[in-house]
Formats: sequence, structure tokens, C-alpha cells
Amino acid sequence: MAEFVSSFITGFQDVIQNDLTARFPKIKIINLFDGLIHYRFDGDSRKLEKIIYFNNTFFVLKTMKGKGLSFNSLVGSVCSSKNYFIVNKGSFRIRFVQENQFAKVDKSLTRRAEDYVLANSKLKLDRLSPTNEIWFSIRREGFAFCGELISKREFTEKNLNKGELRPEIAYLICCFADIRAEDTIIEPFCGYGSIPTQLAKKFRFKKLYISDIENERVELTKSRKQIAAGPEGLIDCRTADALQLSHIEDKSISLVITDPPWGFYEEIEDIADFYAKMFKSFDRVLTSEGRLVILSARKEELEQTAASAGFKIKNSLHTLVNGKKAGVYYLIRN
Repeated sequence: MAEFVSSFITGFQDVIQNDLTARFPKIKIINLFDGLIHYRFDGDSRKLEKIIYFNNTFFVLKTMKGKGLSFNSLVGSVCSSKNYFIVNKGSFRIRFVQENQFAKVDKSLTRRAEDYVLANSKLKLDRLSPTNEIWFSIRREGFAFCGELISKREFTEKNLNKGELRPEIAYLICCFADIRAEDTIIEPFCGYGSIPTQLAKKFRFKKLYISDIENERVELTKSRKQIAAGPEGLIDCRTADALQLSHIEDKSISLVITDPPWGFYEEIEDIADFYAKMFKSFDRVLTSEGRLVILSARKEELEQTAASAGFKIKNSLHTLVNGKKAGVYYLIRN
């Protein structure tokens, strides 16, 4: 089996491990770190490029583990062995990365790595605008690898509306929620539709209610093809106040999954009071075995108001969203 390394957003390593092994039962996970997974995979590597939550994916030439790892030792280890390059046409350049930051090294070390690639592949050297990159990377966990970059996903907020949740985060939150085919789900702060889009596209459920207090955002969510193409009666999308949810019957929802306001971008004077009202509304519509999965950067306020409302944290993870420390909480009744 060929070996690969892929990077992803911090905090979701356990979710990604579960998702990957479900997708590819024969995959062999070798090392799992926060933000990085090292694995063996014998399928078509192009399938890895389609995984929404992978940022950079590398075909592995060499890995090393231990204390005191250095670029000298990593380059030396690579250059002392024969390696196969999965992409063997076009041009390349060498990159050195120390704890997720590009690093400068002695020019002689760079030249040694370049000469090795030139001697062992059909790739041509182009330091400015290559078609391929070879990375030498060292992480703080005592893990280093040399890999050929085969997939690079540029996530940019330029293509998103202000405050819109990135699609890979929305997908991972849905995975974290452990969605079941019999679930009746509500997303009452749908915003621009990131979470509902992933739900409709990738998951099975009994019924999905989507709402937001801003009609413009609801109409935008309705227009997303995954929502618009849903079978009649399966998806209900409308303008509604999440603090009331007057269109939802008591004890009819098995899962609330949402990214409510954080009070950073919206005009909310007291976010704790807002969350208290939110949990009161959720408590009314949830079944006795109902679950809540909530993303928020106001972690202290959310944890306190959840406890006061009679909910306890069954599981949680911590990540970064738009540069802010945020938590994803899986809550059940206390």
C-alpha cells in the first residue's frame, strides 16, 4: 500500500478518523495528530482529492519519528534511499516546513534535495512557478515526513459571505452529530445554508427543518441546489425566529444542529441571555432523547446556559473558525 499524509482543520481528528474508515474500510491509519493524518491507501489517489476536509495531501517518500528531528537528518534519510514519485512529469520546487510554517534552510541543503529529485525523477526544477512541490516537514509531535504534494485546496473567505461557515467545517459538524436515518432535524440559525447544504448533500434523515430570522438568508438557502432538489416534504425551509420556533410541534425534534450567533458580528447586547432563551426554545421542541450539536466561539456562555437549561455535554471538541477559538458541543438532557 502507498502511504499518504493529509492535513485538516484542528480539533476534528477523531471525527475524520471515523469518517475515513467508514469511506474506505481497507484504509490503514498509521499516525493521527491534531491537524494531520498519516495512512496507507491502495485505492485511486484521485479519490483523496475529493475529500472535502483535506487541505494538503502528500504522497509519502519518507517518514521519521523521534526527538531532535532536523531537516539535515530528514534530507539525508531521503537522499540515501530510492524513491518512487507518483507524479513524474512537469516541474517542482522544494519546500521546508517547521510546525506548519515555511522555514528557511541553508542553500546547500536545498540544493542537495533538488539534486536528488532531479536524479530520481523526470521532474524539472522551477523555483518560481512549478507544477509540483516536494515538502520536508517537521512537526512538534516528533514526526517528520517528506512528501510529494498531490492535492492542495485553497480555502478562502473571498468566496463566502461574511460570517458564512466554511463547507468542510459544516460537513465535519454533521459527522460529529452522528446523524441517523430516522432523525427529524432542525437548523434554526441557517444563515447562508452551510450546514443544511451538507445535510441534504451527504446524509440521510426523516425530515429537515431549516429556518432563520432573516428572510434574505432563507431565500438564499432555498436556492442552493441541494436544498431545492430535495424530495417534496423532506425539507421545510422558512423564515422563523429560533427563540420561538412556532412552526415546530412540542417534542418533535430528535436533533438540533446549528451555528447560532456569537455576538461578535450581530447586535446582541447580552449573549448569555440570548443563549438562555435559545435553550428554552430547543427544550420545548426536543424529544426526551433529543440531542443538540452546537458550534460557538462563546464557549463559556454556552456551557453555562446549557447547564442552567438542563443539558449536559456528552462530547465536545475545540477548533478555530475564522481565526477564533470555538467549540463544537454534543449536548443531551441532564
